Amino acid sequence: MLACMSAFSSLIGPTMADSWPMAQVMAGMSAVPVGHAIDLAFFFPDEGRERHDALMAETRRHLGGCLTGIEIGLRLALEETPEIKAALEQWPQPVCWPTLCAQPTLLGPALLAHMQMRGGISLMLRQFGRPDGEYGESEAESLFPAQDSAVGDALAALALAEGRWLMTGAEEQPMQPDLPVEHFAELLWTATACLAAVTQRSGLVDPEAVLPVFEAAGQALLARHDEAAGPIAAAERLVRLLGDRTDAPELMGAALGQRQFLLFAAFAGRQLRMESARVADILVMGPVGQVAALCRALGGSDSDYRHLLLALRPVRPSLSDARIVGEALRYQDLTVAQADAAIGALRAPAALRAKLDHLRRIIG
Repeated sequence: MLACMSAFSSLIGPTMADSWPMAQVMAGMSAVPVGHAIDLAFFFPDEGRERHDALMAETRRHLGGCLTGIEIGLRLALEETPEIKAALEQWPQPVCWPTLCAQPTLLGPALLAHMQMRGGISLMLRQFGRPDGEYGESEAESLFPAQDSAVGDALAALALAEGRWLMTGAEEQPMQPDLPVEHFAELLWTATACLAAVTQRSGLVDPEAVLPVFEAAGQALLARHDEAAGPIAAAERLVRLLGDRTDAPELMGAALGQRQFLLFAAFAGRQLRMESARVADILVMGPVGQVAALCRALGGSDSDYRHLLLALRPVRPSLSDARIVGEALRYQDLTVAQADAAIGALRAPAALRAKLDHLRRIIG
């Protein structure tokens, strides 16, 4: 009977925590019914947190693809234990992604934010076909010197890594989990827990013997993980190889014009002493005010800011022509000192920023 149970039935029991998005819902529960609070949070998101179908689909593709890729690695590692292999053969199709869809509270906020950033970058890369015509071939050659083989290799690695993000497929289509190690570890242990749970339910293995075997398999995958394989790390390596050449003010404009979004983020991160992933997150999901501060701190002119907002349209559907005109007018009043102060605050540790943002949303 245990073997016939659904692999995707609740691992933690029914809970109100599965109601999404919980932060705004919980904040409004005392004033309105929970169902209505959920609807309000869906249809009236915070400024700068607009969501749309394409971004959500891209995010789910990255999340499901990376999770399925990890599941395949775990299944291969567990084949060395015959009784575990036999138990998992009852579920030959992917188990982890359907389980996560049924129990989304297994997913932490930091990992989801990272996947949204990945999805947003992929969406922008996919929707823009070719670079803007205003940046010619000679400028691209000055950005990537043909005589420097190391730079050429790094550029090829970046293109290959970005290409993996752009591969089309269903949500369960395996994707290389080229994640920062902390996010890889969370997704790895999530997948390990999902597989261990169905194995314990199979009735073919002593439940007490399951956890040590799965932990060992997870630790082996974690030890082999290479977080430098992703395109964010590849862009940072390329910028380090370019060295002082990245200080040329026209290079960031060239990178943006060529739709090299991760390279633009790496250039900006070097100049502002921020992680390039943090810059990319601001571009994709940050409030428009943060985007303005980023541009001003980088020395961007009024026209540079308008150009940046136009480039971000694929992930920011609210940026209509009228909205861009209004934001450009506000940008004229933003001083360099104000922008530097805002960017300085964004350099604070991610955990500290997350707690402050949570408190601001809850208590204002």
